[in-house]
Amino acid sequence: VATKAMAARPPSSLRGRPPTGSMGRPSSSMRMGPPGTGRPGTRSGQAGGGSSVFGSGIKVQDRPMTQQGLSGMKTASRGQRQIQDRSYWLGEIRAKTTELTSEIHKTETAIVKHQEDNNTFLMFEKRAETLASEIAEIQGELHDYNMMMDRVNMNHDISDMVEDLNALKVRNDRESDSLERIFKDKEAKEKQIESIEKEIRRERTLTENRVQEMGDDMRERYSALKQQSFQTLDKLHELQEMIESLTTKQQVLEMEMQNDAAKMEAVHLYKNLNELNEKREQLEEEDRSRLSPEQEQQQLLASVKSHNQEISVLDRQNRELGERMNILNDDLQQVENELEDQEGEATEKFRLLQKREKSMVDFAANFVGQKEEQVGQHSQLQDSIVVLLEQVSKTIGFGENLPSKRDMKALKNDLEFKEGELQKAEATSSSLMGESSKLHSDLTKVEELEDKINDEKNALNQKMEQMLQELEVYRDIDALRATAEKKKRELGKEREELEKKKGGFRDDLTVLNNELLEKQKILEESETHAQLANLERKWQHLEQNNYALKEYIASNSVNSGAVKHKVTKDVIETNQLLQDIYTKSSLL
Repeated sequence: VATKAMAARPPSSLRGRPPTGSMGRPSSSMRMGPPGTGRPGTRSGQAGGGSSVFGSGIKVQDRPMTQQGLSGMKTASRGQRQIQDRSYWLGEIRAKTTELTSEIHKTETAIVKHQEDNNTFLMFEKRAETLASEIAEIQGELHDYNMMMDRVNMNHDISDMVEDLNALKVRNDRESDSLERIFKDKEAKEKQIESIEKEIRRERTLTENRVQEMGDDMRERYSALKQQSFQTLDKLHELQEMIESLTTKQQVLEMEMQNDAAKMEAVHLYKNLNELNEKREQLEEEDRSRLSPEQEQQQLLASVKSHNQEISVLDRQNRELGERMNILNDDLQQVENELEDQEGEATEKFRLLQKREKSMVDFAANFVGQKEEQVGQHSQLQDSIVVLLEQVSKTIGFGENLPSKRDMKALKNDLEFKEGELQKAEATSSSLMGESSKLHSDLTKVEELEDKINDEKNALNQKMEQMLQELEVYRDIDALRATAEKKKRELGKEREELEKKKGGFRDDLTVLNNELLEKQKILEESETHAQLANLERKWQHLEQNNYALKEYIASNSVNSGAVKHKVTKDVIETNQLLQDIYTKSSLL
């Protein structure tokens, strides 16, 4: 302010002179306007002194060079207001308030617009999700229609597609029920796990409260045991990691060993050695449980005799069956020759019906599984042969009773319909079996999970009971200390007694060793020992003979099995032939 005042006073040459009309006051252009404007005068930039533009010190860089030449001078910028009074600051506050109000209005407008955009985005997002689900459904329907068109183009029957559709619906319903049941089981298991976790937390809280109620010594003891438990767990983790590393190393070594023939040979030799050791132990066990050589010889002779008798009986039955089969073949050939003489429409119908009936009988026999029943009817073979022979004699008179073409066509259609129904039933049965196995596997997994949870729960309960028992035991430190001292004294006394007995046992052992040496010397000089050694060698020779007899019996048993199989096969073929003859006779 002082500087401004000094600038406003007249120069020294005018001091002492009376002021003129324009001296000592600013010009009309420099008069202050209303508060808050602070606009400088247009004619003069100084507050007094009558200085002009030429005395303002113009610089060349104030007139920059442009493409069109020198540019015009810039006007002086507005100076700061000289007096900052209350009205000035009120004007500044009003200006800033206006700016803040405009900015707040802009911010509120932007927030409203952002909220509207956000709501619009959420609406479009929901609409996009709805459209995506509709597109997925339409694509599924399109896929179904394409599959249906492919089947129609491949000449598939509509009824088959409808049946497949029904089967798929049934399967989907079952899978939905199974999934719902599994989901409910899962929720039940989760609730059970949550209750178990709550129980564990409650027990843990009770344990902590009991620890807080302990004495200082007991608490220190508990802390030491807890720290020891943590150390044991850490050690257990280290051992598990070591086991994993050793397992990995083992796998690497096995891979390397597979590339080394010598190592693989050594492994095979070790395996063979273990197998031989096991076989030796098994043979030793058989030797201990084996009968005497005389009893085994009698048993083997009886077994050989029984096998020979069975073989002779089977041979005799085989010969009898062969003779009967020859007789039946002759009769059958005679009947066929008589039937071939007719050479008419009835014969063709008979043959066609015979083939169709044979296929039906074979199919029924294979489906129901009558093989065991046919084998069980071996004892009734003679009666069946007599009945069949009687019916063969009546076969010639049945030629006129053959079915007509219409009946034959009806039988054929009935057979085809039954075959189709059977195939559908088999397909349904296989699908049901697959679903059953899948459901059983799911049930097994759920049961295994339940067993695992129960095992963990039981283990936690046992551990908790053990900890409570240990807490009860360790609570009485004085009793534990007294028990330990008593046990220590008892062990000390027992140690002294054992030390005393140790010297006596050492002397007795020396005496017994001397006696053993004397007995061994006497045994080596004894003739009875030599005789026993000879008998043992003889026993080994008898064992070898016994083994040879076993091999001989085993080889004969194999031969008898082949003969038995052949006879059984002949019996089955005979039964089949008799069934065919019976079928022909029933048709005639």
